[in-house]
Amino acid sequence: MLAASIFDPLYRIVGYLLAFLYYPLHSLGLAIIFLTLIVMFVQLPLIAKQTRSMILMQRVQPEIKKIQQKYKDDRQKQNEELLKFYQENKINPLAGCLPLLLIMPIGIAVLGTFRHPGIQYHIPRSGTFSKLYVDICGNVNTTPAACGAVIKHNPPAALHFLGVNLNWSAANAVPEGFVTALPYFILLALVILSGWYQVRQTQSRQATAGAPVNAQMQAITKIMPIFFGVISYGFSTATTIYFLVSNAWRIGQQHFVLSKMWEEEHAPRAGTTSGTAQLKEPDPPPPGSSSSSNGAPGPSPNAARRKKKKRKR
Repeated sequence: MLAASIFDPLYRIVGYLLAFLYYPLHSLGLAIIFLTLIVMFVQLPLIAKQTRSMILMQRVQPEIKKIQQKYKDDRQKQNEELLKFYQENKINPLAGCLPLLLIMPIGIAVLGTFRHPGIQYHIPRSGTFSKLYVDICGNVNTTPAACGAVIKHNPPAALHFLGVNLNWSAANAVPEGFVTALPYFILLALVILSGWYQVRQTQSRQATAGAPVNAQMQAITKIMPIFFGVISYGFSTATTIYFLVSNAWRIGQQHFVLSKMWEEEHAPRAGTTSGTAQLKEPDPPPPGSSSSSNGAPGPSPNAARRKKKKRKR
């Protein structure tokens, strides 16, 4: 009897959703991709809030540093002034953490659903959506334990997707040889590259707007893509695909959401103009007068005619 985990209800939810999506798609890999897209869509409002908070925090960094410098010897007063500043500017510094409250449990659930003892323990074995269980284990009468012993050495077609075994990690594939392991390492490389591009995307926007960059945060964001790639080495390919699709979604999301919000937050305030100031057009000369090339009033047409008559005489 396997010890129960506090995440078991979450694993069962993910397992049921995968079985539900597998029913019309007939592909577990596509079911994982669509599940990831659904998750990312659901958390879109939180991501928008996180993005706005990030932009606002970047804008007010100089003021925050001034407060920190001013009250550097009085930590309590510094915290009070910072809190007051956040309230006056309607900034929630914790808003950037909100999406993690959703992202992390779902990531843990996807990882746990495919980890030992296996996905067969978390998907429905009866009813309309038992097709995934049947395709993995052969029939509904096979116990999850017996199923796990079989698919460990002879993974069924349902667990294969684009040349990889969704139950395996890159570490599992290495003993099988270079050719077998290559697709797994390509996936790991894509996770690292897509994560790196996300970081570059955000930092390029900050540099374009002239926003100050937090050196510590910059270092962390550079390390995170490599960190996810390294830990994905031991994760199932199903989890690696989840990370990759999540990164791809965020790249597209940042292109639209981040750009739109950055423009809103950095739009010129009322009473100001962007770009160079335009010169005021000079008032037109009054009737009967002309202007010289240097802007000084020139002789009138009548005066010119009188001078011409005098010369004729």
